[in-house]
Amino acid sequence: MNVEPETVALTFMAQIDLTEVSASKWSPLPKRGTLYFFCSSVFVDEGKPLCRVLYSPTDGNAFPERTPPSDLMPLADPNGIPQVEWLDPLLDLHSKVEFKYPLTFRPFQDFDFRDDAVGGEMLIESLRRTLGPGEPDAGDLLQYRMVEDYAKDDDWPFNWLLITHVVRSVLWCIRRELTREARNTSLTDEMATELQRIRGGTIGWLERCRALTPLDDVDVDTKSAFRAWWLGLAEAYGRMGGQVSTFSFAADLGHAINYTIRCLATQSAGACDDVPLSYLANLARQNHWKVPMVKHGQKRHFSSSIHQMLGYGTGPQNAVEEHMEDLLLLGIQGDPAFFNWHANTWAWLHFWIDPDALAQLDFSRVVATYECD
Repeated sequence: MNVEPETVALTFMAQIDLTEVSASKWSPLPKRGTLYFFCSSVFVDEGKPLCRVLYSPTDGNAFPERTPPSDLMPLADPNGIPQVEWLDPLLDLHSKVEFKYPLTFRPFQDFDFRDDAVGGEMLIESLRRTLGPGEPDAGDLLQYRMVEDYAKDDDWPFNWLLITHVVRSVLWCIRRELTREARNTSLTDEMATELQRIRGGTIGWLERCRALTPLDDVDVDTKSAFRAWWLGLAEAYGRMGGQVSTFSFAADLGHAINYTIRCLATQSAGACDDVPLSYLANLARQNHWKVPMVKHGQKRHFSSSIHQMLGYGTGPQNAVEEHMEDLLLLGIQGDPAFFNWHANTWAWLHFWIDPDALAQLDFSRVVATYECD
């Protein structure tokens, strides 16, 4: 789907309380008030995405929370890999609205350099003083799991919301196979019949989900039955070989587990009490500050995200050099804390402003750049 950014609502990216920024001793920004950042969320092929930055002298609680507009863009291209396909913009708020994450400010000394060993060491030392030595660089366990790993795991599914999204991911994949035109060989009648058989069983699970409260626990027998059904699907797809696209059963299940935990966290403080501790710990550590090496400082790239206001900023291409005379209002690095449509830590979204425009509080002149490797 190609959407003209000028005709739809922009995505609200962040709001910054400037009293917290001014606490970092030096800042050319106003000492109080709030900055609101909006940007096109369809980043594909948009090196300079449409953006708006608004300034209000009031605090962030001055305006009530609003219902998202109907023309808000989906988060990333709904036909592209970054999008989680089974999220429905008509049913799922978080297909267009990210989960909320609080920001805290930690001042550190930035350096103007690239591919410089001394500067890299200085930046690493500055960040270590600010953020601590870092934790071991352990990957996301769910990201690397295979079907056989889930076969040995008795902890899932832990509620009906998780079952709902796993089922919807399967239905999306079946629909894609039955309607896909770009394939090397035509789908045989036997394969089409097999896919329709799988679809029938999948719809049966979806109907059971609709009859239950999403956050209800799953009884032992149903949990066992669902896992057996899911594992059977993986085997069925394996038997179809090259006739269908490889269905990322394990990857989709991992995404669904993390998505369900995030949904639970928005309900209440104790909503995640019934989630297996291993899943909670896995999600929590994804974006912890990892032990940095000098080479990370030289390339100004870190496996854990470092969002930044002011300073020089970081980018995989040339936006930082092109905007060296501008001020970095906000730099957002691809962040594993978010869903996988912008979890690429090689990607950066910057908001830049000319110093003269900032002196006049003219935020209409802010420009955005988006870069990835």
